Amino acid sequence: MSDFAGWPPEGLQFLRELEADNDRDWFHANRPRYETALAEPTRALGESLARFGHPKLFRPFNDFRFHPGPPIKEHVGLALGMGTGVAGGYVQLSLDGLLVAAGLYMPARDQLDRLRRSIDTGPVAAALTRALDHAKEAGLELGEAELKRAPRGYPIDHPRIDLLRRKRLTVSKLEPLEGWLHSPEAGRRIHGLLDAAAPLVSWLEKHVGPSELPARTR
Repeated sequence: MSDFAGWPPEGLQFLRELEADNDRDWFHANRPRYETALAEPTRALGESLARFGHPKLFRPFNDFRFHPGPPIKEHVGLALGMGTGVAGGYVQLSLDGLLVAAGLYMPARDQLDRLRRSIDTGPVAAALTRALDHAKEAGLELGEAELKRAPRGYPIDHPRIDLLRRKRLTVSKLEPLEGWLHSPEAGRRIHGLLDAAAPLVSWLEKHVGPSELPARTR
């Protein structure tokens, strides 16, 4: 059993100081505070969420090849089920709030093709609509469509054009920074949101699945 009881207030204070002085030397000097106030509670949270997928705490350092900006991430992020190559969950604490998300974030070309073919198939898509409605009832919002037009091969008047115009399929909710973050209520709320997203994740696992392309061609 996990002993996650929320993040201590010191975690948010650390993020405030980091935002004001985002420097590698500062971070290394304050690394013990980061571990105690942010990393350790987030690892405990990951253990409590293991049924949603293997938990992975992201490194605090930005990779400038993909994320230009400050050297240290101004948030703490936890991925769930990342190694499956299909769908999973994500939890992120920052000064913007607590973000809980789930779905298929960066599909490979063959995954995107299977996703669109599944959306195009009425009975299969009906189950997706039910899953999205279930997530919406819990306050999770569907991410915005990336395409302005229909993808190649699909008519602009397709009954599910809104879904077809997406290059990823995720739902998320951003919770404000409030006192319950420092209590076991944080774990209960995160569990509830991931439970609400579970039908979507299951649908993606069943109808999209992992990529079958070599890693270098995805």
